[in-house]
Amino acid sequence: MAWRPVGAVPLSEQVHHQLLNAILEGTLHGTLPPERELAASFQVNRHVIREAVKRLQQAKLVEVNQGGATRVLSVTDHARLDLLPDVIVREGVLDPGVARAVLELRSCVGADAARLCALRSSGVAEQLMRHIPASTTSVADLEAGNLEFWSAIIDGSHNLAYRLALNTLMAVIDTIRRAAGGAQIMDALHREYRQAEQMALLATAIGDGDAQAARRIAAEFLDAVLSAPELA
Repeated sequence: MAWRPVGAVPLSEQVHHQLLNAILEGTLHGTLPPERELAASFQVNRHVIREAVKRLQQAKLVEVNQGGATRVLSVTDHARLDLLPDVIVREGVLDPGVARAVLELRSCVGADAARLCALRSSGVAEQLMRHIPASTTSVADLEAGNLEFWSAIIDGSHNLAYRLALNTLMAVIDTIRRAAGGAQIMDALHREYRQAEQMALLATAIGDGDAQAARRIAAEFLDAVLSAPELA
């Protein structure tokens, strides 16, 4: 396999990126080439290779056997949600399939979190109302307010797994924001963030303790972006 020499700092980031793409594409499987061979191919020292491989190990993409070969693991069998920010952009371009998958996950988590919040923390409704945007709200304030709105719902669900999922989803959305082709998806999300009426209906359902209504409203609200032309 031909690796491209790397130049600018940080070197380990560039090596990691190339190895990650090769694993995701399926061109790198079985075992990693020896450390010395990788260092020569990338024209870097072995410490850089170790740092890059360590990141792959942390992402559960390789298994390092001391004194033996480093085994490449199956992405679908071993990788975790925290890999999403790395896989949603490939060679600098947004992967629309992964973007859609992320937004589908967001919808599932958000809808059930709204249901649980209505059951467990109906008192957060007043807090939610404070984060409903006005028509003149700036984009920066819109994004901040939307995060506060959903953070309150997720925290009100008292579900740690959902809270961790939200953290991952926000990291992915930040990656989308900076990616080539990401502006269109962000435009669709900003339209969603301005749906003050839907947000108020959701806050009211949560305040009323109506779990089924909260789930339904949240699902309809979050699913709408999946029909946006930007995701077609």
